Amino acid sequence: MSITKDTISKKACVRMEECYMRATVGYNDLTYRDKINQAINSVEKELDIHPEVINRKDSKSIGYLTVEFSGDDYICTRNSGEFIQKFLDKLDISECV
Repeated sequence: MSITKDTISKKACVRMEECYMRATVGYNDLTYRDKINQAINSVEKELDIHPEVINRKDSKSIGYLTVEFSGDDYICTRNSGEFIQKFLDKLDISECV
C-alpha cells in the first residue's frame, strides 16, 4: 500500500495467519489519522478488546496505523476478526489489499 500526499486511500491491508491477525490503514492527512484513531478507540470500548496499535509516520501528515492481534489471548476465538470488521466498517472501508 503506497500513500502519497495526493492520494486518499480507503483500503486496508489485512493479513492473517494461525494465531495472528493484522489490519493496516494508511493516512495522508492528520484528519484521517484522527478518524482512524477514533475508530480504534470506539471499537476497543465497544468490545472491551485492546489490540496492539502501531503508528508508523513517514512524514508529519503521511503514515500508517496498524491494529495487530497475536498470542494466547486470541487463540481459538473470533475476537480479532470481529474487532477488525467493526474497525473497517467505522472507516467505511470495504476493500482490502
